[in-house]
Amino acid sequence: MAKETVVSKFTLKGREILSSYANFTLEGVMTAWVERGTEKFTISERNGIAKGTSDGENEAVYIANDKAIKSIDKNIVPLLPKKVVIRKPSDILDAARAFDLAIVKGAGQNKKVWGGNAALASSTVFFQTLLNASGYKAWEVLAPKGMKEFYFPNIAFNMVCGGEHVPGTKQDIQEMFFFAMNQKSVKGVFEVGTQFFRQFEKNLVRDGLPTGTAKERGFVFPVKDNFEGLSRIKECAEQLKLGVKDYAIGTDNAFSEIQKGELAGTDKYRLRFSQGEKAATISRTDLINFCGKVVESAPNFVTMEDPASEHDPIGHKLMSEKYGNRVQIVIDDLAVTQMRFILPFLAAKEMKNRCGSSVLIKLNQAGTFTETRLAIEIVLGLADPKMVEEFLTARGDMKIVLDDLAKVGVKSISEAIANIKSNEFTAFFSHRSTEGSSEFLPYLPLMYGAVSNKVWLKAGAPNGERNLQNYNPLIRAEEEMKEKGIKPVVTAWKGLPKGVKIPAVSAVKKPAAKKAVVKK
Repeated sequence: MAKETVVSKFTLKGREILSSYANFTLEGVMTAWVERGTEKFTISERNGIAKGTSDGENEAVYIANDKAIKSIDKNIVPLLPKKVVIRKPSDILDAARAFDLAIVKGAGQNKKVWGGNAALASSTVFFQTLLNASGYKAWEVLAPKGMKEFYFPNIAFNMVCGGEHVPGTKQDIQEMFFFAMNQKSVKGVFEVGTQFFRQFEKNLVRDGLPTGTAKERGFVFPVKDNFEGLSRIKECAEQLKLGVKDYAIGTDNAFSEIQKGELAGTDKYRLRFSQGEKAATISRTDLINFCGKVVESAPNFVTMEDPASEHDPIGHKLMSEKYGNRVQIVIDDLAVTQMRFILPFLAAKEMKNRCGSSVLIKLNQAGTFTETRLAIEIVLGLADPKMVEEFLTARGDMKIVLDDLAKVGVKSISEAIANIKSNEFTAFFSHRSTEGSSEFLPYLPLMYGAVSNKVWLKAGAPNGERNLQNYNPLIRAEEEMKEKGIKPVVTAWKGLPKGVKIPAVSAVKKPAAKKAVVKK
């Protein structure tokens, strides 16, 4: 148990830093005076945020960095508390909640007045300062008393890149993932992931193909069609003698990219990467059938993100209706880590009226740590309805959320959260959240792995400094837990949403029970 901590004399400023996408982004820098037991010291923290790559009106809106830096000084610094007293981990969350709520009230709709980048840089570095000043670890923040087990996330290692990330590709699917699903530790997951990555590279060299990587460090090479990358993942697994239960495959389709221009908001799509700009348009139904073929391409295909466009909730619902019992469906561009979308998209009682069974979580889309936290807790069925209502009201979103919930037969925020909880949906944490030398993103899976096994993480391939700063903290945390007698558990197949049955697992027959022998 950490000692009582008093944190005061906060200073806060913004600074421009380079991002890994060859651009400039914002870094929040904070100092504070800390009194912890007999210790007295100054703490300095910084957190770089990802450059907004999809800063539309439905998510936190970034403003020019120079304006954001001025906004921090003018608008957000005055909101800092005079002091924070930390006696238990929940005190950190309470202080962050109060600070973030004040930001939400002043920053304008989607923070476009003060800047989503100014808000996020300030919010995250404030939480980080309190956490590190207190002496608590991220995995202790929500840990129940006497915690015996901790759930580490299933990790999506990016192996093949296509779509918008790869000019000239013949692959409409943006990312293809490999998951290690039969390891007893998170370090074991990384051992298999790195071995797989090296074998994949060897195969490309064998075939005379380039071994360069894209933004997420997955491989970029000429493909024949949309399925070659999936076939190569299966080939690599066979070479490493991995059975179908030992690994899984998944994709981030990013299909907003094939409903551009005049197609946006319609029920039409164009497979423009694999078939060229003159490709014929296809219907929404045709697209979902294509998604189904991808899902059925492997008995251990486990997760699909963005099976339709950000403008097409009907397409997501059709995917959910047709394949929701077969695969985890992750909504990203459609929900953009915003409570006002997550609630109506997941709260319906019937699967055909839901847009998926998982939500991609990105700090840079929500705009503050607490709003991100609430999005996670809604998805995992852990949210306090009153706190959700408090932030929805502050954002001016309450009425529209209630109206949208009514359309799917849900009468209140409490009922919506209860419905979502009953379906055991999953939170999929994404690296499109932190930047520079930041290790903020791992706080999220480390916090929620203490209370749920429905956690997943994607932070790119197991290479590249930006990716490793998100992965290595998990290895360190696992060592700390083992020293304290806490058993690490990788979520694996049990981390799927309720009702999702993967053939590689569900088709395995249990051995017949032995008949009792009755002695005469």
